[in-house]
Amino acid sequence: MERDRLNILAVLVNYGEEQLQYLDQVVKELKSFQNYDVSIVVNSNIPLDIKGIDMVNIIELDNYQLLPLTCRQVIWNHKDDFDIFLFGENDHLFKEHHIDRYLEYYSFLPKNRIPGLIQYEENPTGKYYPAYHAHYDWDYSSVEEYNGKRFAYFTNLHQATFILTKEQVNNIGSKFDFTQFFGHSGYSEKCKVNTDIYEFGDWKKVICISDFKDNIIHHLPNIYIKGEEGRAAFSAPSSKMEKALKKLLQ
Repeated sequence: MERDRLNILAVLVNYGEEQLQYLDQVVKELKSFQNYDVSIVVNSNIPLDIKGIDMVNIIELDNYQLLPLTCRQVIWNHKDDFDIFLFGENDHLFKEHHIDRYLEYYSFLPKNRIPGLIQYEENPTGKYYPAYHAHYDWDYSSVEEYNGKRFAYFTNLHQATFILTKEQVNNIGSKFDFTQFFGHSGYSEKCKVNTDIYEFGDWKKVICISDFKDNIIHHLPNIYIKGEEGRAAFSAPSSKMEKALKKLLQ
């Protein structure tokens, strides 16, 4: 795949006014990409006036837990118009290196593997990983090496985002209705918008642990560290993640 001036469609979801400052930050970051042409569509329940957004779709639903799913309809409508597709919630900060790394791994990973990301939050004491809670953990027997880089499977598939190439979107769409949920799982409707991609696609989601710092994505509100704004407190500190990575890389 050519890397020069690829076209990206980033489809984001926004609900209400609570997190517009994060959405503004996410949009600015996407529009700052140097090596990609990025178009941004936001599906929202309210009008938006944020510089950099190319289109806002105002959507009214009885169940707003399904608002993120409407982003997959937008991607499917444009499946042949862009090289790369991003889905994200309004508070996850895509960086250009996320795309660079994804395309690098895509170029040499087997087709039954798909690169993924892990969410992080941070405060003055360091980084924390919300996905690393309860029974979720690394599969320490899953380490694989491709092109001199090591990859491993993390059992929590949720990352509130996904990155897909045009080929991958069309491959999934040949097996499922891309605009609907693909199957039953233990994830919520909101989470299934991205976990479906990893759970029901004909591939295994892997994280590049050799380049771990390039494959984490910031959940900007940082609310799960202490359980703020009515959320439960759950996440692992960097010390737990570092210990796990050391074991995986042995």
